[in-house]
Amino acid sequence: MSNSKHPFITGFVFLIVFVAVFGLGIYFILFNFQSKPGYNVVRGTSAYAIGVINLDGAITSSSNFIALLNHYKHDSYVKAIVIKVNSPGGAVAPSQAIYEQLTKFKKYKKVVVSMGSVAASGAYYISSAANKIVAEPGTLTGSIGVIMEMPNVYKLFKKVGISYNYIVSGPYKDIGTPFKKMTPAQRKKMQGVVMNVYGQFVKAVAKARHLKVSYVKKYANGMVYSGQQALKLHLIDKLGDFQDAVKLAAKLSNIKGKPTIIYPVKKQSPLFQSFIKKAIETFIRKIGSESNLTGLDSMTSLRLNL
Repeated sequence: MSNSKHPFITGFVFLIVFVAVFGLGIYFILFNFQSKPGYNVVRGTSAYAIGVINLDGAITSSSNFIALLNHYKHDSYVKAIVIKVNSPGGAVAPSQAIYEQLTKFKKYKKVVVSMGSVAASGAYYISSAANKIVAEPGTLTGSIGVIMEMPNVYKLFKKVGISYNYIVSGPYKDIGTPFKKMTPAQRKKMQGVVMNVYGQFVKAVAKARHLKVSYVKKYANGMVYSGQQALKLHLIDKLGDFQDAVKLAAKLSNIKGKPTIIYPVKKQSPLFQSFIKKAIETFIRKIGSESNLTGLDSMTSLRLNL
């Protein structure tokens, strides 16, 4: 008699296991983001998500941004990203590196930029790579141009009778030194560098925004524009806030329902450690990491800045 119950018991156990496995599968699809370490998650009604990347302050490095971009690229639940931009720009190479990575990322997932108070110069360089750009009417953006700064104390040193001797391997090795007057030939060379990078900037914007280079050049004179002006100039696509950018990203990615939003959590360093780190970074930027090697090695700053 006991043997006759086995098929029923076996089937019942199988049903329980099936329901448990199916339930766990649904749980991980709908709620797996909540257990992600290092992220804040705002649950939506959709099983899919939009990843957020913050681009705040001066652009000095691309590594953290690109690492997070790659993370979202390989996360199958993330269907699009929204980049919250609030930056006046920064260094050339990191801006270009992020731009290039975004153009590659767009082949897999949609990218929408949400501009805050300012998204100028290098920050606009990066933003232009997005599928769509959303800005507030009063956002300051544009400032398409390049600036190279070289502090000079030549006249001050001459006044107090201080001279500075150089031994260089070529006539341009000491370009940018603060202790010597720049020659016309050196200035011409550095102007050439600036214009070359400027040309790269203009072409990148024209390519990403599907505009003619000649059109971009008309407005690429370093001028900043309000979001409202930028819309008329085709430098952005829509006026709105972060929520509008999220809705646009969801629409472009065909996400049905309200998407889950994933925010990376910024790790906070101890107060004293943060103060020391900031002081060291400022010192290096102002003086250069090798004070005995002047010129382009330490004192020159080529930036895409507001």
